[in-house]
Amino acid sequence: MLTRIFLMCCAMALTQPVMAAQESGNTHLIEMEGAKLESGQLAYRMVSHKIRNSSGSVQDITDRYSSEPTIPGPTIIMTEGDVAEITLKHAIKDASDPVSLHVHGVHFPIESDGTMKVFNHLADQAAFPGKSYTYKWTAAPGTAGTWPYHDHAFGDPMLGAEDKGLYGTLIVNPKSGKVAALIDGQMKQVDIKDIKREFVLWMHETTFWGMELNHLANRQIPLWTNPTLGAREGELVRFHVVGIGTAFHTFHLHGHRWLQPGTSHVVDTVNISPIAREVFVLKAGEGVGTGEWHYHCHVLQHMQSGMMGGFRVVK
Repeated sequence: MLTRIFLMCCAMALTQPVMAAQESGNTHLIEMEGAKLESGQLAYRMVSHKIRNSSGSVQDITDRYSSEPTIPGPTIIMTEGDVAEITLKHAIKDASDPVSLHVHGVHFPIESDGTMKVFNHLADQAAFPGKSYTYKWTAAPGTAGTWPYHDHAFGDPMLGAEDKGLYGTLIVNPKSGKVAALIDGQMKQVDIKDIKREFVLWMHETTFWGMELNHLANRQIPLWTNPTLGAREGELVRFHVVGIGTAFHTFHLHGHRWLQPGTSHVVDTVNISPIAREVFVLKAGEGVGTGEWHYHCHVLQHMQSGMMGGFRVVK
């Protein structure tokens, strides 16, 4: 009984920020589905993404996403003050197991936790074949950052199938529109709108899984496994390195250094544990020019298994 009262209080406490955010930010109206790839792996697909601003105008940005399911899943970009209503559909062939969305970092009512009744003691918060489920997320002030979302229901026990590919990225940009970076050897605040490309790299066991956010073309480009990344010399590029699974990693990028988030430390190697993130902005080719710059996991066994890729900087 005490547990039920506590959960109800949490849900009520999180209702107010949702309403406040709707008055000041955008509302993201999203439809996604869980699906199965030909390889047998599971993945999320973006079906529709529309953004309604505070005056009621609606922009459809669905064409920015791949039309196919991808690993990692679609990268959802919000700004502090925004809210999202995400309807998830079950489209996993030959499977009746529920599929869900569980997000980190942002606020949500307890009904949007994405877990099953056997664990949350409230209700099944997942999509079943023929029955969708809607989640509500609030990017409240203070939630800026890069956050994972993943399944928390598929399989037996009903704990989720992120190890099979059901995971993706939520980026919440600060309301200020600026982020710290090391540019020309100096700590600076750069405008997010000046960042030309973003690379999302998930470190999963012995493989990198990637997604490029190309802001020049307004497209998300699936990069799949251990990809070669590309940028023009001098472009501002933001990396999002995320851990998933059970392994611990050490991410290293040759030829470039960056400002470790929240500090004044300049680094080129960082530890990445499961669900940990390292997000940084750099100027492509700064101090080294054009060339092929290696990135890899510095754990020897992972590197020997092929956990590496390239960062190609061209004129």
